[in-house]
Amino acid sequence: MKRIKNKSGFDAGGGFAMWCLPNDDSKAVITAAEQIHSGHRECHLHLPETAIVFFMSKGTDYLVEHYNAKEMSEPFPRFLNRCPIWGINELRICFLDGGRGAPQAADTVETLAALGAKNIIAVGMCGAFDENVHVGEIIAPRKAFVEEGTSLHYYESIDASFPNGDLLNIAASLFEINTYPIVSTDAVYRQTFRKEQLWRGNGAVGVDMETSAVFSVAHHLGLRAVALLMVSDIHPIKQDAPKWEWHMTKEMKYHLAEQGLSLAKQLIK
Repeated sequence: MKRIKNKSGFDAGGGFAMWCLPNDDSKAVITAAEQIHSGHRECHLHLPETAIVFFMSKGTDYLVEHYNAKEMSEPFPRFLNRCPIWGINELRICFLDGGRGAPQAADTVETLAALGAKNIIAVGMCGAFDENVHVGEIIAPRKAFVEEGTSLHYYESIDASFPNGDLLNIAASLFEINTYPIVSTDAVYRQTFRKEQLWRGNGAVGVDMETSAVFSVAHHLGLRAVALLMVSDIHPIKQDAPKWEWHMTKEMKYHLAEQGLSLAKQLIK
């Protein structure tokens, strides 16, 4: 059903139809800084400037096992499910699991900013819908088309969000990887063949659930952000093509975690 929004931000059907309201300069009811020092979460952490945020399993486990990483004295105090956070003291780097999906990604980035982080390296996976990429390939997206709802609460109008240019150039040259655009979506099971065809037409090669929100929120907060995404699976291009299958292995995740750490090391030189 199509709804028509009136000037108040409510739609003609009587429900809400507003995201980021035009000219809304009112203060947020709750901020990350207030939340972490409230009765809900009381936290005294101060983080290093560079944070690796894993949007996949195994990443934190790998770094904890293979590097001199120490769990910090307090859990990471995001609003949506606090979690452990580790530091590599000699490198002035912290890392954690960022959760899954755009809302938790935004919560994580907001909380990192409130605790002193300035550089965000998002490390995760994407499904590919383009024949020019292959499973195991790492991409540093130069653009993330917004198909998630979280970014629309930060900007009145946004079609795509972008990484920090300096961090993107460092990542692309360090690993000699492609910077293809991707799409971030909220709806895993609504990636239709027609929709993916339209995404390809706009230059995108893959889809995840967090990157556009990470870029949007980081830019809003004045942080620098970049993403390293490994292609975990290839979507069938046509409906009569071989069915979708998952191809990511733990060894591939370990390699990606290593690349994320290598990039972080470049930022603290």
